[in-house]
Amino acid sequence: MSSNINISRRSLLGGAAALGAGFAFAPSIARAQATETFKLGWVRPTTGRLVTSFAPLYAGALIAVDEINAAGGIMGRKIERIEVDDEASPAKQPAVIKKLEEEGCKYVLGPTGSSQSLAALAVTTPAKMIQGFFAVSTALGDGKKYPYGYQATFNTEHQAQAAVEYLVNTLKAKKIGILQENTAFGEQAVADSKTHLTRLGLTPVAIEVFPLTAPDLNAYLANLERAGIDGLMIWAAAIPQLSMAFNGLASMNWFPPTVGHNQLFNESLLELVPAQSIKNVYGTALKNFTWNDSVYPAERQVAYAKKVQGFPGAKGSEPIIACAPFYDFLYVLKAAVEKAKSFDVEAVKAALDGTKGFPGMAGTLNFSAENHCALAAGDLCMARVDSAKNPKSLGMFRERAPGL
Repeated sequence: MSSNINISRRSLLGGAAALGAGFAFAPSIARAQATETFKLGWVRPTTGRLVTSFAPLYAGALIAVDEINAAGGIMGRKIERIEVDDEASPAKQPAVIKKLEEEGCKYVLGPTGSSQSLAALAVTTPAKMIQGFFAVSTALGDGKKYPYGYQATFNTEHQAQAAVEYLVNTLKAKKIGILQENTAFGEQAVADSKTHLTRLGLTPVAIEVFPLTAPDLNAYLANLERAGIDGLMIWAAAIPQLSMAFNGLASMNWFPPTVGHNQLFNESLLELVPAQSIKNVYGTALKNFTWNDSVYPAERQVAYAKKVQGFPGAKGSEPIIACAPFYDFLYVLKAAVEKAKSFDVEAVKAALDGTKGFPGMAGTLNFSAENHCALAAGDLCMARVDSAKNPKSLGMFRERAPGL
């Protein structure tokens, strides 16, 4: 996950509109009602070019709000969404957060994207507003730097570790090549990958960095082939660039074992590239949402997958929705409020920072005052990209990579 999210083509504008205006985004509880509510700032784009892409990522949050309110709310208060449009723009975050602060919100869900989250944290941190965002940059989990921001998911360091260890230890690749998009996400992922390769006594044989404006990636791939690599890492987030990479490999009739991150599970990729080009390709996945011959996702994850399938616009984006932290953030926030027996921000923060072994949907969540990234490398594994069409996938699940 990065700020360059590009969800499936199947998430059509009509579906996003339904998700934005239909059952999922039903009107918030009326502010005029007599019962006091739990005001939750809700940051997402309702205008701009990323509306369609980002809308499905909030499905888990909507499910959680519905479940929590149906069970009586948070310490008797129903969650009231105070929704603001950030246009998915980092520049909009200060005004958006200021508006929520004026509305009396001390708790914020969103935004999505690393750049957006960093811009929002610059405002929520001094305002002491507790915030759960969707971004996987390793730096964002620093609890000392961002004491009120919580990353209820994995980070790029975890993804790099899982990818490197599978490529080297299981697939026995020794000459590693890297194809990287020229973004902050790409740079962070490559830096983390190099760290784990060094730990295993290796350095990349070749690193090819391409701009997002590149018309094709054939020249970069040809350089990697000439370098004699026997294992390829792809750190790119946008579907157009990923499809160019795999179509380029197919045109070269060259299919090295390949690893990358969870965006490889976007089903639109299967429609855009030849089947043989993704036969030996593996992405980072949450263990709780994978299967093999001896394990299958638990009943809780299956029920969640079925609920997600019922949301307009979610089709084809389910594996990315599984990685979104909002469902788990709302439940761990609820638990912290109830543990603190208070809505006071400092009391709730102390309870959040003491979270140990919380049974999240994505994995086991742990926070401390220093570490605000909830998951660990052990919550991830590698999974087959071409398993999306298997009936066992239920849209959201993927088959674990061979040997795991």
